[in-house]
Amino acid sequence: MDIFPYSVSYIFFEQYLDIWKMTFTSLALAIGAVFIVCLVVTSSIWQSTIIIVVLAMILIDMMGVMPIMGVQLNAISVVNLVMSTGIAVEFCVHLTHSFSILGGSRSERAAKALSTMGASVFSGITITKLVGVLVLFFSRSEIFEVYYFRMYLALVVLGFMHGLIFLPVFLSFCGPPPLLSTCLVHDTNISICQPSNVGMGILKVDSEPSETSKETD
Repeated sequence: MDIFPYSVSYIFFEQYLDIWKMTFTSLALAIGAVFIVCLVVTSSIWQSTIIIVVLAMILIDMMGVMPIMGVQLNAISVVNLVMSTGIAVEFCVHLTHSFSILGGSRSERAAKALSTMGASVFSGITITKLVGVLVLFFSRSEIFEVYYFRMYLALVVLGFMHGLIFLPVFLSFCGPPPLLSTCLVHDTNISICQPSNVGMGILKVDSEPSETSKETD
């Protein structure tokens, strides 16, 4: 008969045996799911790859900041990292999509995307999340203050820096081509734009009728 010591705390200690394997496996599955969803929505491997690269950089930076902020790698922090994968997408997907539907050179499109979508990302995503995270600072529970306030504060700051500072520069060098390549203007006030990498047309309704339709009237 084998005799071995047992304690209730041993159940919690067992998580550290495979914590690194579980962390990388969970993050890989989450990033893979984000890539598939972005690929289906954008229909562009180029856009999806850029989003995944920026997302991976945010997660790597978060794991690097955790020891500095006194956050240990355990089951709670792993769950927060996986949740951060979905939250961090918001900081880069809107700007990337805006970049892809604009015309001009890469530098011009990056500047236009930042001027049109940057304010929305800053006020609608960064500020709102920052206000919600700051409430956790006053929590009396150390778990909420350490594993939620510190991690999500790092997520908001790193997401802002990558989404509004690094991403526009990255797009100006390695951004995808514009989706709308040619537009076929008909006699009516509807012009059909054919995306360069999507096999279906996009209907664009003009606010004013064309010259041909005016002459017909």
